[in-house]
Amino acid sequence: MPSVAAEDFETAFLEGFAQLLAADPVAGVWNSSGVYAAGETGIILGGLPQSPDQVIALTAYGVTDDPSLSDSTIGLQLTTRWGGQDPRAVGRLTSRCFAKLHGLHDFDLVTGVHVVQCLRRSWTSIGQDQGNRWRTTQNFYVDVHRPSVNRT
Repeated sequence: MPSVAAEDFETAFLEGFAQLLAADPVAGVWNSSGVYAAGETGIILGGLPQSPDQVIALTAYGVTDDPSLSDSTIGLQLTTRWGGQDPRAVGRLTSRCFAKLHGLHDFDLVTGVHVVQCLRRSWTSIGQDQGNRWRTTQNFYVDVHRPSVNRT
């Protein structure tokens, strides 16, 4: 099983999913510098930036950790945004992300994180932002193998 240093786990988790989404060029482009050309759908870590208009933002949050086994569930939130007046465009981006991630199982991200399974738990439209860009959010629960000093 791959090994990721404890202090690097969250970064490896998020960057691994960013690279997985970017492997499908229809979903978006991952650039660790966070700089994107006009017209690209950027994949970023953290909150939504002012640009680009088309973006997938990834954040992680804790759900559960087994006290003795190396089993953890991490929430992966994808917030998607698309410029323009038609809300169907952001819906298509949301659907592409769902198709890529939901049901993923027994898989190693390129960053070394072992994904036991990834399942979407919720999703919703969060309306338009101040720039009239449509947004959605979806939450996946990702079961991972995350060994630590006190867990086997």
